Amino acid sequence: MATASVGATTSRALEPQSDPSPKFLSEASSSSSSRTAEAEARQVWCHDGADADVLDLDSPWVAAAEAELRLEEAAMDGAAAGLRLHARDEADEDEIRNNQERQDDELMALEAIYGDDLVELENKGGLRYFQIFIRYDLHDDAEVCAKLSSANKKTKCGACPDDDATKEHNVGSDEFSYTCNFEYLPPLILTCLFPKSYPSKEPPYFTVTSKWMDEPNVSQLCEMLDTIWAELTGQEVVYQWVEWIHNSSLLHLWFDGKIMLGQDTPTYRRDRRAISRSLSLESTIPSMLTYSSKKHYQAFLDDLHTCMICLNQTKGSNFIKLPCHHLFCMKCMETLCSMHVKEGTLFQLVCPDAKCNTSIPHYLLKRLLNEEEFERWDRLALEKALDSMADVVYCPKCVIACVEDEDNTAQCPQCSFTFCGFCKELWHPGKQCLNPEQKLQRRKASGRMTEKEVAQELLNIKELYKDVRLCPNCRIAIAKSEGCNKMVCSNCGQFFCFRCGKAIAGYDHFRNCRLFEARDTAEWEREMDQLQFGNQMRNMLKPLGAVVRCPRCREKTFKDDEKFVFCWACRASICTLCKQTVEDKRLKRGHWGSPDCVRLAES
Repeated sequence: MATASVGATTSRALEPQSDPSPKFLSEASSSSSSRTAEAEARQVWCHDGADADVLDLDSPWVAAAEAELRLEEAAMDGAAAGLRLHARDEADEDEIRNNQERQDDELMALEAIYGDDLVELENKGGLRYFQIFIRYDLHDDAEVCAKLSSANKKTKCGACPDDDATKEHNVGSDEFSYTCNFEYLPPLILTCLFPKSYPSKEPPYFTVTSKWMDEPNVSQLCEMLDTIWAELTGQEVVYQWVEWIHNSSLLHLWFDGKIMLGQDTPTYRRDRRAISRSLSLESTIPSMLTYSSKKHYQAFLDDLHTCMICLNQTKGSNFIKLPCHHLFCMKCMETLCSMHVKEGTLFQLVCPDAKCNTSIPHYLLKRLLNEEEFERWDRLALEKALDSMADVVYCPKCVIACVEDEDNTAQCPQCSFTFCGFCKELWHPGKQCLNPEQKLQRRKASGRMTEKEVAQELLNIKELYKDVRLCPNCRIAIAKSEGCNKMVCSNCGQFFCFRCGKAIAGYDHFRNCRLFEARDTAEWEREMDQLQFGNQMRNMLKPLGAVVRCPRCREKTFKDDEKFVFCWACRASICTLCKQTVEDKRLKRGHWGSPDCVRLAES
């Protein structure tokens, strides 16, 4: 993750410099670092964070070019050994060879321990050069307290992207502070350059980069690394440095249970090896919040999660997170959305959680559906939206949506036909609309229909509207073909009673309103009695454990169930009542003895 970004920066920084003097390098480093850090902070803060690239999170906090310039300056200075980066080492060749072997062994051990967090960069003048990313383990959210001066108080509210997570504290007339909770802190980067005399005589040249800490705090870390080397002179020390920073360095920042970041006051640089915060807290805090948010998202992508539909465990990258924060795997959500779009039940495109009813937004539907399915969803959604508008009617000629006026008059924008919004006939100002019978009589008088055809059409209309009710919510006409009196509208999902037309939620309504008609119940019981008698006779002839022939392929199979027989030859479950194949497990639970099964058995 860090290798690509850091390596790219380093390759540019390794080009020859026009002026190698330490002073020039120092000034160029400070200026370029400031501009780079400012641009990087703006880049991080401008991301909205939802689906942004999380693979390059650490790059704004690395400052690789600045670290390289300072190490080059330290090596050219040669304060301890009097060496230069390209100068000939006067030490004994055996000692140099021994140091190189020990350096190789140490780097190999560090790579094995820190893995991708160690980035080995291109050697400089034959000296080994690398970076280690040190990440803090926060068991609980870290609370960062930023102290600001009163001059910056007006810009405070706009700086933090999450005002709910920021709590203001007045600490005096000239300064104030606010605290933010962080789940992840940006990394601290230790950059090392091994001189030829390490580890026998001299320590590594190093810089400590923490673009969110104050300069005095980073300087303290550098001083502590010097102390550790003084105690372990002549030994490999990088591992002890990294472990101390990882486990103990935060203790220098904690105060009263919080990480304290000081005011934005100009300070002199105590230690050139310390690369600290160069931007104001108003820029740094939002960047830290963005980093924490993206890091949390990256951890979600890498962790395993359980889908509550299929109960399978898979990585977060295979999950869909709905606006209600419920998680379901991509495959289940794609199947669910495709099914409802195919059936036209758009009202069921909601969170699958039983206690949630949050709609699936269109940007997720575009991701879950293929192009054809999304076009169908878009068309159906538009149609349902138009149907829900009281002043929208459809042209009887070209079926185009039209807006009617207060007099229920509408004009089609495509064919210019002006018609009545009630009866869909030619506009008839001052006249009442014709009912269906009057329309048929008019057609009969014009000679377009015979008397027999008119009578048949009237019977058809009567039969058609006999079992039709209007949905109490969206007023769409719904016909009942079979089943009980609890109806569900396919347009809006509203449950209602077919007998009285009232909207209902469950079955409590049917304590006073019959769920089944008496005639239907008696007829159903009579049919079931006949079938049960026939089934009992067949079971007596072929009891459990007997061998029966599959109605589908006629192969002999073992009967181990009273309701269904599984044929191993054709791999199908056959109903013993209607002799039909039932493949769907969900349908199998309610198939035996259902109205469909009874009709098939009778036929």
